[in-house]
Amino acid sequence: MVTITLKGREIPLLYTVYEMKTIQEEIGPLDTVLYKATGRNRDDEADLSGFGSAEHLSTIAKLVRILGNAGLEEAGENPDLTDKKVMRAMKPGEVIGIANECMNAMTEGMRSEIPEKPSEGPVDVTLEEITKKKEPES
Repeated sequence: MVTITLKGREIPLLYTVYEMKTIQEEIGPLDTVLYKATGRNRDDEADLSGFGSAEHLSTIAKLVRILGNAGLEEAGENPDLTDKKVMRAMKPGEVIGIANECMNAMTEGMRSEIPEKPSEGPVDVTLEEITKKKEPES
């Protein structure tokens, strides 16, 4: 799991369908989140004039709050992040790194388990689970 550190506190970042929905409600469609999180101009990716803007910083704070509270809750900790707490905890020089870690958490959450080999014929799910448990983890 991707983590960030805010004022010495390790914050796990979790991205599931619930966070996907929340991000779309609070920030916008997923295809625009990357641009808002990096301060890039959607029409000209070389244009970083939005970096450090109110919208850019607000987007980062919201992403950290949403993903961080999910991670904290999942870890059994108090999901107490607010946008204000997040922004107060970040130094301007950390914005890029934290934005990247949010994107990494979202990428990690989008991955799915793909079976190693396609099954041929009927599948015995119980036998597969028993076999999985016997295999050593790497």
